[in-house]
Amino acid sequence: MNQVEGLVIREAAGEDFIQIRPLIVKRAEELKLSDGSVSDINKLVRDYCSKPAKFYCLVCELDTKVIGYVIYTFGFCVHQGRSISLDEFYVVPDYRKAAQLLLFKRIVEITHNFGHLRLAWLSSKNSLEMHEFWVKHGTTVHSEDQGYLQYRLDKSTIQERHCPGSN
Repeated sequence: MNQVEGLVIREAAGEDFIQIRPLIVKRAEELKLSDGSVSDINKLVRDYCSKPAKFYCLVCELDTKVIGYVIYTFGFCVHQGRSISLDEFYVVPDYRKAAQLLLFKRIVEITHNFGHLRLAWLSSKNSLEMHEFWVKHGTTVHSEDQGYLQYRLDKSTIQERHCPGSN
């Protein structure tokens, strides 16, 4: 399944967390992580809808059903400048081939459009599929710590591979 008609990537709305939270739990189960620390829906909505928001979220939906999401925050590093940190990135298995790259490209586009110099995240070493996906799309493994790999996509790679002609 390479392309699905009707696939939409958009900013999440508070009511989307009714569908997002079970996906967060499912992702934790797939990676053999504890799901006991996943915030309840009310806390997710409260933190997402607060001013300023504690985190940002995009959803990938098909016919009003959320099939994927990315949760991210804006950050700053005194050495690198502004950046985006991915906290969660997940697409249900049946739609990964169709939706995963689109969702990734959208967060890379946001990083680029805001003039951020880096997109960074941690990913469990339990996910070989995601490791292959990240590396295939130009990310580098920056470090390894306690069962996680830290990935980065810097400004030059974003411009060269994902947003050519936008310098």
